[in-house]
Amino acid sequence: MIVKNEEEYLQECLESVEDVVDEIILVDTGSTDRTVEIAKQFDAEVYHIPWNDNFAAARNESIKHASGDWILQLDADERLDPESKKELRHWLENNSKMCISVLIDSPKEENNKGHISRAHRLFRNLPGIQYSGRIHEQISPSVSKLKGEEGFTNIKVMHLGYNKSEVEMQAKSERNFLLLKRQLAEEPNNAYYHFTLAQNLILQKEYQQALTSLNTALKLGGLPKDIRCSIYNNLTEVHTKLGKYEEAVQFAAKAISLSRNQTTSYLLLYEIYGYLDNPLRQIDCLESVLDITGKQKQSYNEVSLEAYVDETAIYINLGNRYLKTKKLEKAHNYFQKALEKDGNNFLALTGKANSFLETGDFQKAQELFERVHQQAPDDFGILEKLGWLAIKLQNFHKGIEIYEKLLTFHPENFNILKRLAALYSKTGNLPKSKEHLLRLKSI
Repeated sequence: MIVKNEEEYLQECLESVEDVVDEIILVDTGSTDRTVEIAKQFDAEVYHIPWNDNFAAARNESIKHASGDWILQLDADERLDPESKKELRHWLENNSKMCISVLIDSPKEENNKGHISRAHRLFRNLPGIQYSGRIHEQISPSVSKLKGEEGFTNIKVMHLGYNKSEVEMQAKSERNFLLLKRQLAEEPNNAYYHFTLAQNLILQKEYQQALTSLNTALKLGGLPKDIRCSIYNNLTEVHTKLGKYEEAVQFAAKAISLSRNQTTSYLLLYEIYGYLDNPLRQIDCLESVLDITGKQKQSYNEVSLEAYVDETAIYINLGNRYLKTKKLEKAHNYFQKALEKDGNNFLALTGKANSFLETGDFQKAQELFERVHQQAPDDFGILEKLGWLAIKLQNFHKGIEIYEKLLTFHPENFNILKRLAALYSKTGNLPKSKEHLLRLKSI
């Protein structure tokens, strides 16, 4: 490991591996907090070096001190997934590979978003294997020189780095940008660093500059298929952000033709066809996502970075698109699938209620909208539908109760006052009906 001021994350990281590693080598580049103290609680060997804006140099210093046959490299904001320990031991005992690619799972707390990527974090401790690159450092170039074989595993490392504060993320992005610019000044024809610079520029919303970097990476060539596929997906994303939807669709098609068993391209296309108001094509995209995830349960070998697939959200979005195209049975079925995964999901309940509304099953629609109303008691749209359903089901007193509440939101709303006047008339309360008619006249 290389660390600097990681007291917030380090203990949990080391706890995740202390029962599967023989030694812990930690290179500190200038911590002023409790990082070193925490490391020594785990009997780590701690070495100190000054930071010189070069991640590869610091990594190489750390592996120089390793005495084991294999090296596992982690960052402080990462944890080895407990479920992966058995597979880790198996790979160390039963393979002839020189380096092993593991899954890096990077969740984001908001909206169940995140992505899965691959990285060479497990490799043999052999002369000649070393890192290169000031930033986004890699061991794969040295492994290639030694003609070593790479193994793909489902060993998973959880990465918490995207859940840091906005200030921390901005500082990290700015640091990475400066290091990437220095790296490219030293290696202007390195396609991989043009690709990683583009990703940094996308995060900064510098889409025109990102476009230039992505095109340069493709032009220089020599990149593996998974990186090329990610470049096409990045080009899809950038053209979408720039409102160039036809070009975006073309790049997504290139990504799919290169790597068919990845879902990111289809999720990007789903977004594009939303802007183009084409629900039928959106349906095709989401059905493709479900088909891919159902068949292979994501091996993540075909693309360097794959977006999370939230099946509940996919089911809800399919339900809404089928509802929009009046394919009501399919809509109903997908909302039901979403509810089987999350029985109180607000959007799934609302969608299913709307599907009953479309088929004229007002009683079932009302029951579901009541459940939705419990979750969002001040949602005007839900209340309005409950009021309309109360009228359809001839429950006029309930209708009055709902429309009076709606009136508190919009005291001068013509349609609400009109409905209340009619409802009071139907229940025989003529003074109240007259009162609302007089208010109508004053609007």
